Amino acid sequence: MKNFDIIVVGAGILGLATAYQAQKAGAKVLVLDAGATAYEASSRATGYLSLRGETPAESPLAQEAEKLWDSLDDELGYPTEWTQKGRIWAALDERELDELKSLYGTFQKTDIPFEFLDGDAMRKLIPCLSPNCLGGIWTSRSGHANPQRTSQAFAWAFNDLGGEIREYTPVLELLAEGGKVKGVRTPQGELHCDKLALCAAAHNSLLLAPLGIHFPLAPVRLEALVTTPMPPLFEQAFIGNGLSIRQTKRGNLHMNGGPYEWVDLEIGKEPAKPNTQIVRNILRRAIETMPVLKGAQFLRSWAGIVDMAPDQMTTIHRFESPAGLVTAACSGHGFGMAPAVGIAVSQLLMNRETAMPVGQLSLDRFKNVAPDWRVRRNWQAGRYNS
Repeated sequence: MKNFDIIVVGAGILGLATAYQAQKAGAKVLVLDAGATAYEASSRATGYLSLRGETPAESPLAQEAEKLWDSLDDELGYPTEWTQKGRIWAALDERELDELKSLYGTFQKTDIPFEFLDGDAMRKLIPCLSPNCLGGIWTSRSGHANPQRTSQAFAWAFNDLGGEIREYTPVLELLAEGGKVKGVRTPQGELHCDKLALCAAAHNSLLLAPLGIHFPLAPVRLEALVTTPMPPLFEQAFIGNGLSIRQTKRGNLHMNGGPYEWVDLEIGKEPAKPNTQIVRNILRRAIETMPVLKGAQFLRSWAGIVDMAPDQMTTIHRFESPAGLVTAACSGHGFGMAPAVGIAVSQLLMNRETAMPVGQLSLDRFKNVAPDWRVRRNWQAGRYNS
């Protein structure tokens, strides 16, 4: 007996955006999560929309998301703190400057307007930027929002439409029968549906493996922190010195950055997320980047688990077998992509096709990825990657 039209596995922002769109289209949708709503990758996100100039295959989908962000507050009926004041990549030494020049060459393959600026021009955009900044890339496009508020906005809007979220209800197994989706198994028993959206970040790999499906994703633990409110400093989405930093509407500086710790996951269990000496490393580099932070009070820090594919790109895939199954993961930039990913996944579930540009983002591109790819990349648990 079918309990729901669609079950969404994962109450992160991708799962919530998918659930919202499917419920809005008339489906009866249930969202399940092993923990609290938006408690892993979504809570750790800096809150940027990346237009993916570095990976042109993703850029069309990111630009669709950009169009949706402008009206997302009205769409959901709750604030997201969306701020579209552009994005900056800054270099603080010659090595970073060379890397950004190379990246700029890739960016120019897209139709997004990017400029390469010297250090003085960068400091005109962000006056508190270190005098050591040598230059970088700037675009007036892109933007940032509040990850917690945005995830909650999707969840509340989904609830307003009659959707249901069950927290602390891990999915232990995907159920299929006769080449079709049947439902999921949880500690409380089976729940049945004929369409299933798997948006569980790196848990996607573990849940698909028993079906003989290889989805290469590596879980990595990232740490974030926030200061107490400060006077207005800048409005752009900033990347530099290995950090992402944005200023919230209240004035807090919200930041995160490597080194990242690769970890392993288990089905049905929440991964440990202890804060470590990495927080001190982030603080040191933040003060190097913006010396004004030397006097800032740091309010809190936290960590979350992010999924990473071998090519660090978004994956959205509809399976022929089992029919009714669609999976999605975004390699650490799902926050900004979520409005478009939610539409794509819900349309693939309900219509078997989507108007969103996802043709280059299927699992098919990983056919030749070896089972031991994480070892070859040195991305196995316990290793760090900057």
